[in-house]
Amino acid sequence: MRELADAFARGQAAYPRLKLTPESFSRHLARSADLGRAGALEAGPVEDLYLACACATGVKGAAASFEAKYGSVMRRAVARVLSSPAEQEEVIQRARQLLLVGDESRPPKIATYAGNGPLESWVAVAAIRLAVSYGRTDTAERRLRERAAVDALGPDPEILLLKGEIRREFEAAVRAVLDGLEKRPRLVLKLYLVSGMSLAAIGKTFGVTQQTVSRWLAETRGHILDDVQRRLAERLKVSRDDLPSIVRLVASQLDISISRLLGTQKT
Repeated sequence: MRELADAFARGQAAYPRLKLTPESFSRHLARSADLGRAGALEAGPVEDLYLACACATGVKGAAASFEAKYGSVMRRAVARVLSSPAEQEEVIQRARQLLLVGDESRPPKIATYAGNGPLESWVAVAAIRLAVSYGRTDTAERRLRERAAVDALGPDPEILLLKGEIRREFEAAVRAVLDGLEKRPRLVLKLYLVSGMSLAAIGKTFGVTQQTVSRWLAETRGHILDDVQRRLAERLKVSRDDLPSIVRLVASQLDISISRLLGTQKT
């Protein structure tokens, strides 16, 4: 196949010192359904795929080439989440292990890169996910709790009692909705609520504007609240007409619940 041969030649030209075989490269490409379309390889990031395949198959010099090109990418990504240099270095070491070596139960994660975007972005997101899992800072959650405490001042004891009575059902509903979220909405929520990243920093990570991230968050939060209301109506056996007045009493706790639950989940 001429297209495959041309793609392999492009990879060789980009990384002439990496002795990857055409057979290994072909097998790696076969994992991506998107590259099966006519012309997809010509327009795709085949140089990135070539390096990823070389790393995944242990080609001599591949890890060094990866570090030279993407070591700084990992460092910048991790620094957006963790402020401690020691913690940053530990996460970067973990990222290298996960991406390039793997462990007893799984192969190197770089083997899953299928060229559905630049390898640089893929590496950055992988590093950020590790940093979020490692860090789980409580700064954002503490800020949310303080705000909720201020909001709670003033209501009568009956309302406060009601909050306590339905909190368990409320958090169960939030947990169920979060479990069903796709990876990107969950990661964006985690970066914003758990790690306290700014909208601008999140946007830079995903290659979108701050306004886009704000829209993503609003849409995801609206989806969660709607779904939570539906689940609460089923759990508490109340009508949907009566439910909004109850949900308003605990709506101030939504971000806190999301933050706490995401902080205990693997990314």
